Amino acid sequence: MTATHRRLAGAAASACVLLASAGALAAQASAATITVDKPCYVNTAAGPAQMTITGAGFNPGDSVAVIGGTTDVSGTVDSTGAFSVRTAAPELSTPGPGTLATRLTASDQDLTTNTTITAQTTAVSANLAVATKPASIPAKDIKSRKITFSFSGFTPGKDVYGYYLRKKVVAKEKFGKATGACGTLKKKALLFPGGHPKKNTYDVAFESTSKYAKKAFPSVFGKLSILSF
Repeated sequence: MTATHRRLAGAAASACVLLASAGALAAQASAATITVDKPCYVNTAAGPAQMTITGAGFNPGDSVAVIGGTTDVSGTVDSTGAFSVRTAAPELSTPGPGTLATRLTASDQDLTTNTTITAQTTAVSANLAVATKPASIPAKDIKSRKITFSFSGFTPGKDVYGYYLRKKVVAKEKFGKATGACGTLKKKALLFPGGHPKKNTYDVAFESTSKYAKKAFPSVFGKLSILSF
């Protein structure tokens, strides 16, 4: 091998060392992590659920910004490189049944080294809500025509019940089990399950309890109006 060949071989070896070092730096920077404390946050008419975001692997003393969807919050990193902040969970853009997965990004900018450490996680939110499709049907069809009930935010793995009330329970419907972390369900059923309605209006409570409980949670309260048209 000539001297020229030996010099090229040496340069290639040096380049390999440099690339390996750069890879080690990248791996170190990506060691930061953030997590949220629940698999699903259920937002109600009273407001969004509270969410705790925890991070590790950041620069002690720095301020870490966490953004994503409707979330925009910051926390101070402690001496161990960790931080924890509590804030409102991401909110859906519409009030009806539904779920939302929001990508949260935590950023820690080190002004000394002019580098930024980032970490990401996903927060899942749901509305505690019930909707029917269609929203109304002719009174003459109420005993025979099934409509689609949609639910979200109910207790996962438990049945969703509808209680039709005139001061006391006069009819009851079992819709089936809510599934997934956010307790979602779609089911076809009669708008009123008790045969031909004897009254023009009913209060309706949708709950995850097998016996009606006035203060149950989760619970969605609505009103059924029987109109002749």
